[in-house]
Amino acid sequence: MHPDLKLAVELQAVDKEIARLSAEIAYLPRHIQEIESKLAGTQRQLEADRQGLAQNQRERRKLEGDIPPVQQKISKYKGQVFEVKTNEQYRALQHEIEFNEAEIRKIEDQILERMVAAEELEGRVKTAEKQLGAERAVAEKEKAEASARTQADMQLLAEFERRRAEYRGAMSADLVRAYDTLARTRKGVAVAEVRDSTCSECNVRLRPQAFQQVRSSDQILRCESCGRIQYYIPPAITEDVSETQMAPGPNG
Repeated sequence: MHPDLKLAVELQAVDKEIARLSAEIAYLPRHIQEIESKLAGTQRQLEADRQGLAQNQRERRKLEGDIPPVQQKISKYKGQVFEVKTNEQYRALQHEIEFNEAEIRKIEDQILERMVAAEELEGRVKTAEKQLGAERAVAEKEKAEASARTQADMQLLAEFERRRAEYRGAMSADLVRAYDTLARTRKGVAVAEVRDSTCSECNVRLRPQAFQQVRSSDQILRCESCGRIQYYIPPAITEDVSETQMAPGPNG
């Protein structure tokens, strides 16, 4: 293979790794942010449930406090029953007693509703606390793994950047310019392998003469369709060894 062509192929492989590592390094902080956002969401839900439970308890205490004054009214009206002079006064007192007893039943129903709601909220708080603890443990583990991965990726990236500079320094200036132009205009892929007489990137079949020239690998050639620098790797030669059955001799 032409020395510059070999360098271009190796440079392409290095550039692909640089792109992959750079993308991964850029993604990891976003991944950590996603982990923290999910954790914050669980924390917010827990706080909302806690506040809801506290509000429920305040409302229950207020309702429970509303009952004694009404009971006192009922007691007062019942005491006055024995002092009335007319049926009209008696019916009026009975009406007040029944009205206030109905008020107590209404308050007790509201208290019961809040007790049922409180049981649900308490269950949600316990579940959220347990979930938050589990999510925190997972989040810390994932964040530590992401941080370690970032450090490892940055070390690899530095090594590939060093190799990239080395390959570019060894290539001819004309080929570097051509490579850079193709990488910029062909979605980062400047070099394409030819397989089965076809460009592996644009999938256009080469003319027989062009294919033979690429196979020789002794010059820098470009795809007639997409313009990428082309190279050819001969298939590995495998020796087909078959056992030959020997015919028996005259003596068997």
